[in-house]
Amino acid sequence: MKKALTVAGSDNSGGAGIQADLKVFSAFGIYGMTAITSITVQNTKGVIETIPVNSQTLYNQIKSIAEDIGIDVLKVGMLQTAENVEILSEAIDKFNLNLNVIDTVIKSKNNKSLLNDEAIDLFIKKIIPKSFIITPNIPEAERLTGNIIKDIEDMKKSAKELYKMGAKYIVLKGGHLPMENKVFDIIYDGKDFVILEYPFVKAKNTHGTGCTYASAIASNIVKQKDIIKAIRIARIYLQGAIENSTDIGLNHFWMH
Repeated sequence: MKKALTVAGSDNSGGAGIQADLKVFSAFGIYGMTAITSITVQNTKGVIETIPVNSQTLYNQIKSIAEDIGIDVLKVGMLQTAENVEILSEAIDKFNLNLNVIDTVIKSKNNKSLLNDEAIDLFIKKIIPKSFIITPNIPEAERLTGNIIKDIEDMKKSAKELYKMGAKYIVLKGGHLPMENKVFDIIYDGKDFVILEYPFVKAKNTHGTGCTYASAIASNIVKQKDIIKAIRIARIYLQGAIENSTDIGLNHFWMH
C-alpha cells in the first residue's frame, strides 16, 4: 500500500485540513499520515482561531514518520508561519520528499489569514522551487504573482509565472472565475497547457475543496506515471464530491 503524509492544519469541524485529506487518502486506497502545522478553531461559518504548532514539533512529526513508516508522497496545506515554511523546506531536502503536491493555502473563505506576509515571501523562495505540483486558486495565484486574473489568458500568463518560480506542474484552479456556467482549470508543465472544463456547481457545499483536490492529486500521482491523467481523475473525484455533498451545519457545508 502506498503511503501519503499530509502536512497541514487540523480542522476541528472535519471539513478541511488533515481531516479532509485522510478521508480522500482512504477513498483512493492510500495509507494516510499527518504532521499538524496548526490547530484551528472553525465550523461551517468560518475560521475563528488558529494556533500554530512549534516548528521543531512539526519537524519531529515528519521525521518520526520518514524514519519509520516511510513517505511515498507528500501533500502540503496550511503552514501559517515562516518558521513552519523554513522547517518544511529542510524536511523536504532531508527526507527526499520530492514527489509532492503543495496546496498554496493563504486565506480561509471568511478571509482569515492562514499564511502571513513574511511566510508568503519565504514560501515563494523555499517551497515553490521544491514543489512537484502546486494547486493555487485564483486569489492565491494573484497574491503569488501580483497579477489580476479575469479570463483564461490571464490564467495562462500566471501559470507561466508560477512555473518560473520552480514548480514542475501548475494546476491553476478556476473555481473563483466561472465562465458561462463552466469552470476551467489550467495545467501547465512548462511546455504545454491542458485545460480541464467542468460544469459550475452553484453550491454552498464547498468547504475543503482545495484540500480535497490536492490530496486526490497526491493519491493518484503516487499510483501512476501519467501526471495529467492523475490530475484528471482527481478533478472528476472533486466534482463528484461537490455535487453529492452533505448539508451539515449552518453555512459553507463540507463534502463527504
